[in-house]
Amino acid sequence: MDISNLTKLTNKDNVNDLRGWVDTIRHHGGLMFFELRDHETKVQIVTDTPDKFDNVKNEYYVSVNGVLVKRKKENINKEVLFGDIEIELSNLEIISESKTLPFQIEDDIDTDEQIRLKHRYLDIRRSEMNKNIIARSKTFKSIRESMNKLGINELDTPTLIKSTPEGAKDFIVPSRKSPGNFYALPQSPQMYKQLFMLSGLKNYYQIAKCYRDEDSRKDRQPEFTQLDIEISNGNPEIVQKIIESTMKHVLKNVYSIQVKTPFKKMTYDEAMNMYGTDKPDLRIKETISDFTDIFRDTEISFIKETINNKGEVRGFVINKILSRSEIDTLDENIKNEGSPGLGWFKIENKKVTGPLAKILNEKENKELIKYDNSTVLFQSGNKHETSQYLDTLRRQIYTIQNENTYEFLWIYDFPYFEIENDQLQPSHHPFTSPKNTAEFLSNPEDAKALHYDLVLNGIELGSGSQRINDPKLQKDVLSKWGLSESEINERFGWFIEALSYGSPQHAGFAVGIDRFIAELMNAESIRDVIPFPKTQSGLDPLTNAPSSLSSLELEEYNISIESLDNEQWPN
Repeated sequence: MDISNLTKLTNKDNVNDLRGWVDTIRHHGGLMFFELRDHETKVQIVTDTPDKFDNVKNEYYVSVNGVLVKRKKENINKEVLFGDIEIELSNLEIISESKTLPFQIEDDIDTDEQIRLKHRYLDIRRSEMNKNIIARSKTFKSIRESMNKLGINELDTPTLIKSTPEGAKDFIVPSRKSPGNFYALPQSPQMYKQLFMLSGLKNYYQIAKCYRDEDSRKDRQPEFTQLDIEISNGNPEIVQKIIESTMKHVLKNVYSIQVKTPFKKMTYDEAMNMYGTDKPDLRIKETISDFTDIFRDTEISFIKETINNKGEVRGFVINKILSRSEIDTLDENIKNEGSPGLGWFKIENKKVTGPLAKILNEKENKELIKYDNSTVLFQSGNKHETSQYLDTLRRQIYTIQNENTYEFLWIYDFPYFEIENDQLQPSHHPFTSPKNTAEFLSNPEDAKALHYDLVLNGIELGSGSQRINDPKLQKDVLSKWGLSESEINERFGWFIEALSYGSPQHAGFAVGIDRFIAELMNAESIRDVIPFPKTQSGLDPLTNAPSSLSSLELEEYNISIESLDNEQWPN
């Protein structure tokens, strides 16, 4: 019998075979109390013969018989579901004993995460973790309800595929029957869901497991789950409406949150100019100010050099006078991210002060005085470099105006390529259509992509795009990326051939479900909403994975491992 079934009983009714874990044993005035906890809730058990049950310990799994009684008014606990009743114990059967716990089964514990993950099955017994995992289950169910209502087909894709790196490193899997060859685990189902569109299927969705061999963070895992969709004859507007409808359905039915659709939209350039990031938190209303024109004729050497090199001077006007210690703290924080330092002026009673105040010319001084009784903070350099520092400053200076607000935002018109290590890299993936093909072919560095991101409260939930359906354009994109003809044929030849058999236009999207749930459950990390996650170093403390194989197993897979000195092993 589950504890929730007690709602069917009344005062003095018999309780038979009530099952759960023993939680919080207490002795008081010749009585013994403990809470019985099951998968959903708990109820208090009381006995006046504690000696009969002195062999019962915390986290024993037991079956209880007794009588349900109403608590006296002064003893009612209004904080819990069954705080108005208790069970007078008549008999108890120990179904399973428990060893001494490595940590207490209670919320808000400060136990090291490594220990919690090693005993994850115990960690999930805690109510806050249990709620997170149940919310995950309900989210999956609600997504499927929405997709089914929209008539979108649930299809699955392979998890053993050809290695086609999309930016991160692949996890590779050796093939015993094909010595020396390897599968890869998918970073996404991207190309297969496009193939469904080529196959004549109207639409597709999948709650897909994806894998990326990269460092874990608070919002990243080597193994993660995302909602993937693809729509034949689709475009960004159609896909966005589907995602908005699904988000609205899930939020209402699982989290009791109402949101308005359509979501707000903003170009990439607008986001970078106003917020310094392509995933702004709109709950913070303040935006970046551009001071470049103020310093157009400056004699401040580093600012002059910035403007001569087509850089910018941007920052914030804070409507109060910051103390020097407050400024120093902000300065240190952005230096930790690579900034050379924080520029600042204080304007108080029509007077400008600060390290650079004496170098200001008449025009600069006159313009800054307009910000009287304020502190001006700024960064000088090219927009790409300074934006991340300004984003950091904005989030540290200003406060979120309403924590219970859910601000969704579409970001679009992304640059097609980013420059990393002096090489062009697709800002999303190389199967995205350029916004203007002719512009892309002539000047790929400045071309825009038909790519769109969904942001919630400063967190990127997912990305999508209009896909390339022209095989020649697909080859051109891969070539602009820097792949040779032979590399294109080796990695993507099979896919380009598929595009050559009459491909409809199609568009799609992928939502990071783990991030989505973590934000809605106010979790510190996505690890708190994944049943069995990996650590930041990609390890599983529960099973000690990844682990080594025996020499016989390695031989069977035709794999040899070069010995490494201890100094060569990663920490």
